[in-house]
Amino acid sequence: MSSVGSLSTSTSTSIRGYGGLASGLDRDELIKGMTLGTTTKINKQEQKKQQAQWRQEAIQTISNSMIGFHSKYTETLTSPTNLFSSLLWGRNKITTSGINSKYVSVTGSASGADAITIMGIKQKAENAKWSSSNKVSSGTLSSDGISINTTDADAYTVENLVGKTIDIKYGSSTYSIYLSDSDNYDYSTADGIKDAINDLLSKQTTGNDKKLSTIVEATVNDDGTLGFKDIGSGGNTLELTGGSALELLGLREKPEGDEKEGKVVNEGKITSDATAVSGEIEEDKIIKEVDFYEYVAGKTLNFSYNGTSATVKMPSAADLKAAVNEIIAGDSSKDKNKATIEAIADSIQEQLDKSFGKGRIEVDGEGGKLSFRTTIPGSDDGNGNLKTDDSSVFTLTGGSIALIGNKKGALQSDGADKQSALHTGDTTRLNLNKKMDMTGLNVDVDGTKKIGFKINDVLIEVGANATMKEVMDAINKSGANINVTYQEGADKFTFTSKDNGASGVIDFSGNNDETLVKLSEMFGINLAEKDDTNNITRNDLSVRGQDAIVSVKYAGSDESVELRRDSNSFTIDGLTIGIKGTFGYDDDGNLIENDPDQAVEVDASVDVDKLMDTIKSFVEEYNSIVDMVNTQLTTKHDKDYDPLSSEQKGELSESEIEKWEEKAKAGLLYGDSDLRSLSMDLRVVVSGGLLEKFREVGISVSSTYSDNGKLSIDEAKLRGALQTDPEKVQNLFTSQAGGVDAEGKETYNGLATNLKAIMNKYVNTTGAMESKGILIRKAGSKSSAMSLTQNTYYNEISSIDKIIEKLKAQLKKEQDRYVSQFSTLETLIANMNSQSSYLSSMSGY
Repeated sequence: MSSVGSLSTSTSTSIRGYGGLASGLDRDELIKGMTLGTTTKINKQEQKKQQAQWRQEAIQTISNSMIGFHSKYTETLTSPTNLFSSLLWGRNKITTSGINSKYVSVTGSASGADAITIMGIKQKAENAKWSSSNKVSSGTLSSDGISINTTDADAYTVENLVGKTIDIKYGSSTYSIYLSDSDNYDYSTADGIKDAINDLLSKQTTGNDKKLSTIVEATVNDDGTLGFKDIGSGGNTLELTGGSALELLGLREKPEGDEKEGKVVNEGKITSDATAVSGEIEEDKIIKEVDFYEYVAGKTLNFSYNGTSATVKMPSAADLKAAVNEIIAGDSSKDKNKATIEAIADSIQEQLDKSFGKGRIEVDGEGGKLSFRTTIPGSDDGNGNLKTDDSSVFTLTGGSIALIGNKKGALQSDGADKQSALHTGDTTRLNLNKKMDMTGLNVDVDGTKKIGFKINDVLIEVGANATMKEVMDAINKSGANINVTYQEGADKFTFTSKDNGASGVIDFSGNNDETLVKLSEMFGINLAEKDDTNNITRNDLSVRGQDAIVSVKYAGSDESVELRRDSNSFTIDGLTIGIKGTFGYDDDGNLIENDPDQAVEVDASVDVDKLMDTIKSFVEEYNSIVDMVNTQLTTKHDKDYDPLSSEQKGELSESEIEKWEEKAKAGLLYGDSDLRSLSMDLRVVVSGGLLEKFREVGISVSSTYSDNGKLSIDEAKLRGALQTDPEKVQNLFTSQAGGVDAEGKETYNGLATNLKAIMNKYVNTTGAMESKGILIRKAGSKSSAMSLTQNTYYNEISSIDKIIEKLKAQLKKEQDRYVSQFSTLETLIANMNSQSSYLSSMSGY
């Protein structure tokens, strides 16, 4: 529908042609005056149309409010505030009473609440559970012994290609390959560079979701030079357009005047620049041999302390050497390797103190190892040392490849494998991703030894060097129906049965003694112990869950019944019961039946607070509708304020237009017959004998005529009525006439019943148009799409539009006729002027 302010006219339509050239007359103004009668009729119809639109919008505002009210309180049963819903009035608020009611929660139906009393809870349900007896980690993060080469000046290789780029253009697209630092990439040889580049190409995606490795391939030629081969099928040209790695690789950008250098066509490949020495990759360009101190200078380690992160940086080569010399000068028994580790530890300690606070982390570099211990600031363990803080977690979260890479890391283990002494994930807790030695875990399956163990007689196989995470995953995914978790804060494992209550069991008895000892060591669950003479003693090897046992007494019975359930939340006779503790039983497990104070009574009542809130909001919204209807009905229209024309709006400001239209809209529905009927229906929605009955429960109808039947609430009286006799209040709202109540008296229509009938009468939006509400048929509503183009005001506006179109066509004809007449007049005057001039010239004047 058109919006407020949509009024427009066609009276400003320009008149074709030009006038007054010969006559000197203002043709356009004369024609406007001569057609004033028609333009006035158009303006009147435009104003009439605007007023019809405003009336329609005013009715729609009222009907929308009524539709919302109807849906909320009298129509939609799923609405939580529907006054006809048993969910609103029913005794659905379930409460428990008694000294032990804190151990029980109850929800459900009123009938169920009346049926039982909970006499006692003997035990709660518990799934089978087994936890570590003690902490399973050492509480320190410690490296293996570290062996570094501190004597050879060229013991470590710096790869100059790390961090450099190669820009590749294929067709119209350009890709940049970043040569990232990786323990798996070798940038010191042609073959290593080729493999690294091809791997990086496989990780780059083109615009059509292909891998760049399906288009470009790095190769090593027979002469040791590096090439890039076009293996795509798109027929595009492959070109190296730049990048910081080209010069180091002996590749150049295309020299001036050479069209092929630096390019690859479909059948060819790019090779090292012929101007480089032997056309080969020059070793002194791609690598640099340095000593340990220069190799690690500025490299970083990343740590986390209770979730807070920090990065420590290795000292410069000069500073680290100076610190080493100082340590050796203070203790000549320390070799350079151990002194270097100690100097690194001192540097890390200083930086961690700044990041996490002094006394939080203790760093030790003694004995050629790096170890970290969480400590309590200001504490004393009796030996002059800080106490260990078992509640905190400290983790190595990452670092430079030059420090902790297995292949390139300088902090190598002094073991035979020469792997990194520190690993990402090393922690003061258990590193779940660290490989473990599974020696000791063995199961005989049909004469074949397998690495693994049994839980609930289900075989769980693991690898010889599996990580703890892999072991846990194997358990959790097995058919043993067990879930194992590691609580980092507590530093313990917990095994929990997936079967509820007494159905669940955790049984390790299917394992041999050696495996039981290994499992005890791994999980800290003390299945078996080995003494100094290697004798093994088995402990308890299984645990079973337990069911909840609840004693209830049913209404009408003197005997208590024990119910067994596998969960602490269960349903009995329409009630959902949750148990939180035990009561009502003596130490021998016997029910204490002669103490009524032990019992928990279950009671159902109406939710008075919810009902109070619903009735209060109902009254507020009802009164708002009454005010809205009667304001429109009784406000008189000021005839001095008609809708503005387009020309008039052009002369006013936005605020002036808004103030004018506010007055122009007021009173357009004054005395409207449909609103008068609605007002009267609302006024008598509570009448006769109902008035006194409502006053008794705290709801009154105003006796002032000008209030038009508005309602008011005495909250104290209404709350009291809802607490003592909620059914009485409900009947006042929802009863229907034509029946007989419990006292044999004839029933009446309640307030909500009457209102529902009124809402259906005026704003029903369902069914055919003839069955829709009075206001819907009059003005339409967005709640009924059909009604938007089938209502009284729509028809009225459409009729006015037709009149306006006819008047506009009439105006056009009048304008054309007058233009033609003025054109003829202009021609006649022009001819007369011409003859006059000729005669004057002939007479000599």
